[in-house]
Amino acid sequence: MTSERITVAAVTEYAVEGDSIHFDCEIAAPETVTQRTIPVTLTVYDPRTFRFELQANPEVPTDSEYPPLDTDAVASDIDLEVTEADGVLTVDTGRLEIAIGLNEWSFAVRDAETGATVFEEQRADPDVFGRQRVDALGFTQEEINHNPRRVAETGTSFRLSPDEKIYGAGEQFVDFDRRGRELDLWHEEPLGTETERAYKNIPFHLSTNGYGLLLDTTARVHYDFGKSSTASGTMSVADDKFAFVFFYGPSFREIIQRYTAITGRPSRPPKWSFGTWMSRLGYESREELEAVADRLRAEEIPSDVLHLDPFWMRANKSTDLEWDTEQFPDPEGMISELREEDFRLSLWEHPHVPVGTDAFAEGSAEGYFVTDGTGSPYVMDHTCQGDYRGALVDFTDPDAVEWWKDKHRRLLEQGVAVFKTDYGEYVPEDAVFANGKSGKVMHNLYPYLYNEAVYETVEEVNGPEEAVVWGRAAWTGSQAFPMHWGGDPQTSWNGMSAALRGGLSASLSGIAFWSHDIGGFRGTPSDAVYTRWAQFGLLSSNSRCHGTTPREPWEFGEDALDIFREYARLRYRLLPYVYTYAEVAARTGLPVVRPLVLEYQDDPSVHRLDTQFLLGEDMLVAPVFTERGTRSVYLPEGQWREFRTDEYYPGNQTVDIDVGLDEMPIFVRAGSVIPQREPTQSVEPGTPERLELDVLLADGEAEGRFYDADADELENISVELTDGTVLIDLDGASPDRIRLDIRDGSTDDDSEPDDVVVDGESLERVDADPAVAEWTMTTTGLTVTV
Repeated sequence: MTSERITVAAVTEYAVEGDSIHFDCEIAAPETVTQRTIPVTLTVYDPRTFRFELQANPEVPTDSEYPPLDTDAVASDIDLEVTEADGVLTVDTGRLEIAIGLNEWSFAVRDAETGATVFEEQRADPDVFGRQRVDALGFTQEEINHNPRRVAETGTSFRLSPDEKIYGAGEQFVDFDRRGRELDLWHEEPLGTETERAYKNIPFHLSTNGYGLLLDTTARVHYDFGKSSTASGTMSVADDKFAFVFFYGPSFREIIQRYTAITGRPSRPPKWSFGTWMSRLGYESREELEAVADRLRAEEIPSDVLHLDPFWMRANKSTDLEWDTEQFPDPEGMISELREEDFRLSLWEHPHVPVGTDAFAEGSAEGYFVTDGTGSPYVMDHTCQGDYRGALVDFTDPDAVEWWKDKHRRLLEQGVAVFKTDYGEYVPEDAVFANGKSGKVMHNLYPYLYNEAVYETVEEVNGPEEAVVWGRAAWTGSQAFPMHWGGDPQTSWNGMSAALRGGLSASLSGIAFWSHDIGGFRGTPSDAVYTRWAQFGLLSSNSRCHGTTPREPWEFGEDALDIFREYARLRYRLLPYVYTYAEVAARTGLPVVRPLVLEYQDDPSVHRLDTQFLLGEDMLVAPVFTERGTRSVYLPEGQWREFRTDEYYPGNQTVDIDVGLDEMPIFVRAGSVIPQREPTQSVEPGTPERLELDVLLADGEAEGRFYDADADELENISVELTDGTVLIDLDGASPDRIRLDIRDGSTDDDSEPDDVVVDGESLERVDADPAVAEWTMTTTGLTVTV
């Protein structure tokens, strides 16, 4: 099969229409290619955001129904200034200058304030013989049937700066910095976290040049981020349309906020979902499940969710979504009794309906399945758990979606709280959907539609405040259906580090809520691996133990049990802080778990740092990947307090921390306010009656946020120490009782303040304990300890 590359050569004419510029472009192509012009369109949404689109077959109508992009969310009134000089058209947005070569096509984006080039098409990367190493903007045609030619892909190349770093492209388990990597964005079952295959391929990348770029497609995407040539990156789409949305920050935080405004932000998941989830593959009977629930409470291990993997359904009948009532008699009664013990139930599923079930017979008769092109269901063998055949639910068919939702409604009405929406990566390229599209363009989108259907059903039955799924695969916009977990890592130190690396990559791709299998998936982890993974996992945005063998902490010895209990209690103590950042994620799209580069983008020391992370903005967590020894931790600018020892460290340095098996370095940023509460055995709804605020002053000041669930307000809290007086602004927070612990690591002056003023009112000093400087306000129940 031969192929030919056709590139954009020049602009024959252009027209400015409002916020869009339309170009008719000449092409450079062999004689065997029909000579024609092709359209390129540039649409500016706001001074920092625009869309670029090339159509290789403009006569063929295209639609952008999926993934849904809400460009109105960022659109603003702008005054485009379009000028032409010396064969170059310059579009000035007020913040960017977009330069298009007319006589000889070129494309570059510059910062209008600094003049720095942010992004530039690569047209000058020759080898020593003058041959271009990369393809410029255009498309590739391939020969079919010995003569006709079809468009196989569209794409472009772009310059890479010598020190440029690239991030994102979904939950990738390879090097955190994508520079030097080649990636195919096509969902595959990775069978682990050690390869370039991924569950959550998202065609969005960030550059330290200060931009983010989203390819607007559901087709296969290929990236080469400097592997073939260190001077160039390339991106191509297996489609006849090449379109991208460009976001300029230059702050990554600003980029992600606008990116998620367009692609969708998550709702805040229910508060109980931030408790500990206990699971394995799997609990095989009601008796076994209830024994685990009883043991969790007896061991005083905080936990809120119990999960059933395939065995809740009958053998070789998953997923028909029917209970195995022999193994799980009276499921409704079982769920009710678990709720009395403050446990919620999660159920596993996948979208393959097994041959031989009533569900398959009904789905086939009604046409609810993806077809093989002949109109018959596309039946595949060995689709999931067990050696059986099944067909895929067609989520582009509204009737099929409603049928699938009905099966979930019945389970939700029994009291089920959440579904683990496993799989979704298996759509064949030659499959045909009800919307007329093939697997070539539906494969990557399928998990989005699958999770959307289940998420919406939970929302419809249990209410918007209770909507949540536990999903694995994802594409653009999937963050709108939280939450996601990182698949099946090895039960090893490498598996643990890969899980973290994939999560940090997902965080920079729009996934705000992310978790992983504590202990790893396949096989049994060592006691040390399990213990270290639990420490890290219990301080992730969401926490679940899962694997093919038992993952309950008592299975790994008394030390592991004690350490797990300690960190689970710490998680529940920090729930007000974690839940606050859940609300921040819902409002801004910023993730709960953050790589350091998101907050300290200008610090080169964090550009490739993927073995530690930030929980929110103010807590730095450094998982330990050995049983014991010394953990080197990089601290960015500012001052940091080690959570366990209260020792202070200046930033911009690497510190070595000696760690036993029960110790994991956690640092708190000076200048922060960390909302906490006394840990409980299960998550209590609403605003804590008694809230603790851990205040760490920097230069006499600290600021923080607290999500007041009862008031549905994100409160800004500030504390200032000036002239012997502590000034506290609680912004109307509604807990019945608040306790503040105030530390100041920026001074050696340990003298007590003279006065404490809260919201403008002085508090009364209490001298009951001379060793403690304490003030109270009886009308609010406020206690301040300095």
